Order: sequence, then structure tokens, then C-alpha cells
Amino acid sequence: MKPETSTPLILGAEGASQGRAGCSAAGAEGRAAAGQATEPPPAAKEKRSHSNKYGSFLIDDSEFAIPVSSLQEIVNEPEDISPVPLAPSFMLGLFNLRGMIVPVIDLRSLLEFPAAGSATARKVAIIEHGEHCIGLLFDRTGEVLNGKGVARVDFRPNGDGIKDVVIDGVLKFDGGERLVQILDPHELLNLEKLPRADNEASKESVKLNRGKKLACVSFQTGHTTCAIDLRFVKEVRTVPELEQSLLTGGNVIGTANMRGVILPVIDFRGFMGDDAQFKLGATTPKERRMLVIDTLEGPVGLMVFSIDSILPFFEDEVLPFAKLALPRGDLVNGCLLDKNNQIVMMLDPEKLLKEPSFLAAAKACQEVFPPETAEGEAEEQEARSARRTFIKFTFEKRFALDTAHVSEVINRPKDLLEPPFSLEFVEGILNLRGELITLFNPRVLYGLPPASSRDQKVLIFRHGTQKFGILVDSVDEIIISTENRVAELKPLDQQNTSKNIAEDVSGCLQHKTADGRHESILILDTTALVERCFQAA
Repeated sequence: MKPETSTPLILGAEGASQGRAGCSAAGAEGRAAAGQATEPPPAAKEKRSHSNKYGSFLIDDSEFAIPVSSLQEIVNEPEDISPVPLAPSFMLGLFNLRGMIVPVIDLRSLLEFPAAGSATARKVAIIEHGEHCIGLLFDRTGEVLNGKGVARVDFRPNGDGIKDVVIDGVLKFDGGERLVQILDPHELLNLEKLPRADNEASKESVKLNRGKKLACVSFQTGHTTCAIDLRFVKEVRTVPELEQSLLTGGNVIGTANMRGVILPVIDFRGFMGDDAQFKLGATTPKERRMLVIDTLEGPVGLMVFSIDSILPFFEDEVLPFAKLALPRGDLVNGCLLDKNNQIVMMLDPEKLLKEPSFLAAAKACQEVFPPETAEGEAEEQEARSARRTFIKFTFEKRFALDTAHVSEVINRPKDLLEPPFSLEFVEGILNLRGELITLFNPRVLYGLPPASSRDQKVLIFRHGTQKFGILVDSVDEIIISTENRVAELKPLDQQNTSKNIAEDVSGCLQHKTADGRHESILILDTTALVERCFQAA
């Protein structure tokens, strides 16, 4: 984890000087003489800032600590360490940590302890400061220490040895009975002849080694949050009007007409073993959503309670877990932790596509309602086109945004921070897991009437290196379309919208609804929206 060194920008470079005060954390030029409990000069006190939390570890019976803000993780001593020519004696070499090359320092040698007498399993603390990281080899772990209110003595290096430079001071616990020496991560990372790698580039390398980043759609089945890889989902939309037919029975609650193709709709909550099944013949609530998947025998609609979000993930982030208590645990690949650390059940899409009950329902539906040849050819041509996924949302009018530009979708927070400026179109500052995000209200920005409901959603998107949010009335559905259905805008005088909004639209999505109607949805250009906000500010 990296230490926070500054307050995040709120509106960008143009407004940075107005939105926050600059700060610098220059370290003190000197420390008190090594071993002398002298107070640092007043000027140094003003510049220095000490951590309250430390991770401790031991070499023999001596205890050392390092600020947790610089501690990334602790791993076992690697079996393979590659030596580095002409390296100092305290440097053991380099090892590969998930694609990142890390130099390892033997603290026992660095701090002039005698060689270890036994070959006990040791640990390596990975510390990070700025763009660089190193590993510190030590004997065993200690505990997490709270330095708040604990007496601390700062040292001044006297130049006699490396250990006098890297030891920053001492924490005195239990009235001075327990002394914990504090290591300075900055000095450790700046030791002479220590190899330094571009940590940011290494992180990109880690991403490449992990393979392609994927996306899944998460949804509620009632009492469980599930997710499925978006590559296996043909469409996500509101459940259309269902027709009762001879196919109805079991978990099949009816059939739906999707642009001339009849497909069975399955109560997915009941299928997964939830006792609260949807009753046959009951009116489908308007808020229910449906995921359309293509089985080997034809398309099937899975009715779920609601759609939550689009979650990015790597395949190695799907964690295995015990599935014995799940009624349909055979369909679950593992679990994924979302950004709120909540467990999401990752379904196995290949098993879903081969599920016997789905195949039987799809086959029966194709036999009773065979698709027209022309429609089948159109579907085949559509499948050959490049797929794009959009989130359809509403504020006064319907808009769409490519999911590639959306970080996540959340409910409107009850509590928002007041911004240090007065701009009508800024709803507030959203604190999202420690990250400050400016929340724009497009209704105010474009001069539209206020929303009638407070049950709103927030779309989080990235603009350059920053994240912003836009407040929308509702997130309606996820549209999986193709590149040939995205068109340029018609002339503005033909658009039933305001000129201001039209200027911030990058295109138009041609979408065919379940009842066969053609719908044109404006694609919002978030770059143009943010630039409009900057100009207004």
C-alpha cells in the first residue's frame, strides 16, 4: 500500500489552488545524536510527521518497527534468490514477486548482527515508498503497534555506519522496559548500490502476466448476489410481458418475444434452490431484470431480482471456497470480492449453457416457435459484428454509456461532503473507500427540472487520472449491442433534446426493444461533460 501524500484533486488542475491548500512533508534535516535522548529542534518538529501505526518484527531478541503506511505485505523467505554482481554484502539478491522484481536486504547483515545459527523459516517484509520497493529479511513477525501517546526518541545519524542512518529512533513501551527501534523506509530505499526498478512499470507487467482483464455483471437472485462473465451474456434488460404456454412448468414461468424470437423465461431464484419461488401466472414486477444467454439449443432468459453493477476482474481473483451448503453449488466457480469486500458468487457460464433443464426448455421452445429464416440470418450477422456493452440510464431522457468508461454503479450516498467551493451543478464530494470523487448533477448542469425521486444512482467514471460521478434518476438496463448499431448524431434541429445536451453526446445507439420497437438512445460523452464543468467552474 502506498502512503497518502496529498489530498486528491477535486475539479482538476485548474481548480486545485482554490479547492485545497498545498502541503509539503519535508523531513527534518537532522536527528538527535545516536543514543542521545535529545529533543529535535522546533523547526524539525514542524516538518516531521510520525506514523501512529507500526508493524514490528524481530532479529534474535531485538525488536524493530516500520510504519504500516510503507508496509505492503509480508511473505515467506523465497526459495530462489538471484544474486546481483558487485552488490553490497547485506543484499542477498533479487526475487520475483508475482511478476515484480524485488531486491532483498538481509537485515541481520545490514544491522551487524551475528549470522543466524539455525536454518529457521524466515520472513520478508515488502516495503514501498514512492515508486520503489524492497524486501527486508528478518527472523519472525511481531505485532501491530499503536504509537499514539507512546514516548519516542528521535536519532541523528553520526555517520559511523549504515545502521545509524536507517534507524530513525526508538519507541518506549511499558515505561521504557520495552524498546522498539524504528526503521526509516526512505533511508532503506536509498541505500547505495541498491538496484531500483520502476515499480509502476512492474505493476503493469503484473497486470499483463495475469492475462486480460474481464468484466462480469452482478445481480441479486433474492438472498444471494451472483455474477456471470459478460462474454457469455447476450443481453440484459427488463423482463418483458410474459406469455403462458404449454412450456410453462417447473422453473419456466413463461415465454417472451424478443424481436421475433420466442424464448423461455426461467425463474433463476427458484432454479438456484431458493424457497421463495416466483408463482406461475403471477404478474411479473416491473423492476425484475432478465439475462439472456445462448445455450446449445437456443436462447434462454433468466429472471433475476435486480442488476447491481459491472465488476472488472482477473481470473485469478475468483477464489475457491466450500460449496457444500449450496443447493446448486455445482454451477458456482468460486467467489469474487467486490469493491465493498462483499462476497459475490461467480457462476460457471459454460455449465449454465449446458444445463439440462435449460437445454430442454430452449429446444422445446424452438420446436414450438421456430424462428424465421430472415431473423436467423440477421442474428448470425449480428453475432459476427464487434460487440459493445452499454449501460442505459435516465435523467429526464434516456442515455447510454459504454461500460468500458464506467468504473462502478452505486446508490446515491445519504451523506456527501460539502465541497470547498460553491458550484450549483456539484452535488457534493463522495468519499468512496477513502477516495474523494466529485459528484456532478447533470439536471442542474443542463438546466433540467429536479428529479422527482431521491432513489437515484451514481455512475462512477474515469477522466484522465481522476474519477468523477454523475447523478442519474435510474439505471434501466445493460444493452449488449454491436458496433454497426452505433451511429453518428442526426443534425441538431432534428433532435428532441436541448442544444447543450446534444453538444455533449458522442453518438446514438439504435436499440430494438423486446416488443419490436426501434429506440434511439443518446451516448453521453463524459469527456465533454467534464470539460463543460471545468468551463462553468
